[in-house]
Amino acid sequence: MLNKAQLIGFTGADSEIRTTQKGKAYAVLRVATSRYSKKEGERQDFTTWHQVEVWSPGTVKWLEGRVLAKGSKVYVEGEIRNERYTDKDGKEHYFTKIVVAGPGHELKSLDRPEANPEPEPGEDG
Repeated sequence: MLNKAQLIGFTGADSEIRTTQKGKAYAVLRVATSRYSKKEGERQDFTTWHQVEVWSPGTVKWLEGRVLAKGSKVYVEGEIRNERYTDKDGKEHYFTKIVVAGPGHELKSLDRPEANPEPEPGEDG
């Protein structure tokens, strides 16, 4: 079976490191992708927002040392997961997220490198 998503987009806020109740660190990003179409010669843009969770320890450690700022261009490869939760009023809500956690999954900055960049996960440095 195959469950894989690949995105290239821009972050909608600074990356955030969170910790579970058991002390495991993970990162959260919001990534916007867009497409456009032309209707009667006029361009129409459509933006889709994606919630991304990063659980891969090397990538989380990389993000702890730097923030992917709002507007950063990123490549995300991960698994699509559908989740649900019940709010305080008892109403169920459903949402989809991309999870970067396993082999073949990655998060990569596509911004131009800085003068002395931090090595990205999997790079020698």
